[in-house]
Amino acid sequence: MGSKEEIKEIVREVVLEYLHNHLHENKGQPITILLGYQSPNPASVLEAVTPILTAYKVTWILSKDWLPAVNPLNGTSYLLLEEATQQQLISVVEHSSVLVVPAASYRLLSKLALTIDDELAVWLTVQFQMLGKPIIIASNDVAPNVYQQIHAPQSVQDRLQLYIRQIQADQVKWVPLKKLAATVDDQFKAYREKQSLILAKHVEKASQEGLKQIIVPARSKVTPSAMDLAKDLKLEIKKKDS
Repeated sequence: MGSKEEIKEIVREVVLEYLHNHLHENKGQPITILLGYQSPNPASVLEAVTPILTAYKVTWILSKDWLPAVNPLNGTSYLLLEEATQQQLISVVEHSSVLVVPAASYRLLSKLALTIDDELAVWLTVQFQMLGKPIIIASNDVAPNVYQQIHAPQSVQDRLQLYIRQIQADQVKWVPLKKLAATVDDQFKAYREKQSLILAKHVEKASQEGLKQIIVPARSKVTPSAMDLAKDLKLEIKKKDS
């Protein structure tokens, strides 16, 4: 084999190894899929989440209406929304990096925009939000179609757009089903690379709550004033891989 062929072979092997690692780098990373609302097209919803199932370790949280559709899927771990306790859901939030809602409703949209968490599905979504974890919601079942845009009162359409703009301002990704899997990948990567800023007020709040330690993502930046205050209050700031 000549030198050019050897170089080509080396390059090919490097590229293949990179692609293999890139395609599998998220394998086993925990995310949550919430199916708490019915959809007129459940088959399309499950088709859209199938690539996610192969790329991540998925925990399903679903209503009983979705159980017949999800049961045939291999290797699924799920909690029934009607039977789950808040402690179980908190554990899911703590161990998941991303929340995916592939079937939404007007109820979810409006309550999330107004931070009204009087039902478990919205409460769960708000918990992800309050920890700064990515949330991706599929817009298909809620975004008005062309006939609804023609016939629905403009005031209703304006109100929906107001709610959509609000959740987007709150960094919730609002995307069509066809972009769901790609958006999950993008948001997961952004979350892993996120740099939180730890301020003195955070240390003070932790001390007021009686904490002796704050666990923050490894890439977090701690301001000098926060470090000084933590030292004075004998409070440890511990960095840990998110």
